[in-house]
Amino acid sequence: MEFDDVIRRVGEFGRIQLRTAIFSGLVTMSTAMQMMVTVFMQQLPARRCTIPDLANDTFEIQGTWHQYLINQTIPVDENGEYEGCLWRSGNDSGNGSVLPCKVWVYDTSVFPRTFPTEFGLFCDSSLLINMVNVVYLAGVALGATVGGLAADYIGRKWVSFIACLIHGVGGLGAAFSPNYGTYVAFRFVVGSCQGILNSSVVVLIMEFVSPRRRLVSVCTLAMSWGIGMVLTTPVAYLIRDWRYLQLAVALPPFLYLGFWRVIPESPRWLLSRGRYAEAEDIVKWAARVNKKAIPEVDQLFNEHSLQIIPSLSPLKIFHAPRLMARTAVIICCWITVAISWYGLTLNQGSLDGDIFINAFVLSVIDIIAKASMFIINIFGRRKTFCAGMMISALSMLTTIPVHFFADRESPSTSTTFTALYTIGKMGVSGNFNLLFMWNGEFYPTGLRSFGLGLGCTFGRVAAIVSPVVMDRLGDHPVLGNTVPLILFGCMALFCALSGLYLPETAHKHLPETLEDAQNFGVKRRKNGINQNSNENTPSTFEMVS
Repeated sequence: MEFDDVIRRVGEFGRIQLRTAIFSGLVTMSTAMQMMVTVFMQQLPARRCTIPDLANDTFEIQGTWHQYLINQTIPVDENGEYEGCLWRSGNDSGNGSVLPCKVWVYDTSVFPRTFPTEFGLFCDSSLLINMVNVVYLAGVALGATVGGLAADYIGRKWVSFIACLIHGVGGLGAAFSPNYGTYVAFRFVVGSCQGILNSSVVVLIMEFVSPRRRLVSVCTLAMSWGIGMVLTTPVAYLIRDWRYLQLAVALPPFLYLGFWRVIPESPRWLLSRGRYAEAEDIVKWAARVNKKAIPEVDQLFNEHSLQIIPSLSPLKIFHAPRLMARTAVIICCWITVAISWYGLTLNQGSLDGDIFINAFVLSVIDIIAKASMFIINIFGRRKTFCAGMMISALSMLTTIPVHFFADRESPSTSTTFTALYTIGKMGVSGNFNLLFMWNGEFYPTGLRSFGLGLGCTFGRVAAIVSPVVMDRLGDHPVLGNTVPLILFGCMALFCALSGLYLPETAHKHLPETLEDAQNFGVKRRKNGINQNSNENTPSTFEMVS
């Protein structure tokens, strides 16, 4: 029997699939929390140099005598604020030499201890803070690549649970790191596991549900990611010390290992490896759990149970000019969405206002944006994507007049900037998951995985440089902190317009051959009447009522 027919008899989304969905959702929540927690752990508080020879110096002013010593020792910048990296040596006249310092006191009113304050990552060393994020995102990119290969060779279940275990171990290692290098190494491990898990658990759940329930599975994991980001804020509010905070988000993955005995290996993967008996045992077990009956036959599966997908060389794309152009456009979209989303997410701690309120609002907006996955079959992929990118572009580019014409000292200006920042992030957030679906749908069957993997790879590489973009371009002498938003806004505007060139795939039969892909979505004339080259039949990811 064909595998999809068996799945419909076993249950398209029964108890066994629900268990897998819960495990996948919890794991996705943990990976989101491990990424989001850096916003709080790596916060750089206000600081100044320690006054030499003053025991128990604090950032808070202890009295008029303390204020006098600070004024004599610490120079002020052009904004009238105390310098955070320099101190003045010499006599009480205030004319001594200005020197860099190596010991600081910092504001502990919000966070008693953060990663930068413990390891002294101030002034010339502040770039090392963002390098942690760069290394982390490099781990995500590597893990996504290696994880896919490992899952194909070892199995979806084994890879998911091993990565879940190492994800927790890496988090514990980061919490107890004695120095900067050790912390960075463990964060790389955590990032690698995130890359592995984000791909392996998606495949694990999608391979054991019917085609019409796959959209539900994707939306479940997307919402789980958003919920994980939202939950990080109250956890960080309650746990202000960075080591205990890292420890708190590192422990849950160990609990998820308890799902091992109640979650099956992907029977579709077992069939692809020729392990028909094991696949049959799992399907029969799932039928009992789901309280469904399956046919009594001597052999449920054989070499014909899975549809054989004809292989195509990626070089064949060069024989399809229209598909090549669409590939270039979708790669630009991946780069824009990835660099914008990670840049805006990891840099939200620099926004004015309460860091907890800002983080919570931005995370809730992320969930609202991901809810757009439920409407893409109504409005279509192209309209939803282009509308989201246009909203993002307009909001981020609007920061230019706000910067030049609004009163920078007014609280309303800060609120307006944060609101535009939030709306800009909402536009790209909704399109992140949409790209995972849309990207592969206009490729031929034999190149669908390659096309999706190519776009994802460019996106992950772009994400690696996002912390550097925010750090290096975030303090322009004329444009201030709007330069990254202007860059992201221009990229989003380009994607909103170029995205109109991509074909609509909702309610369409997906291309199977290279010729189908070349002509996909192109109207042709037949007997004087415009006709679309694709029949109006549901795509693989459609949710049929």
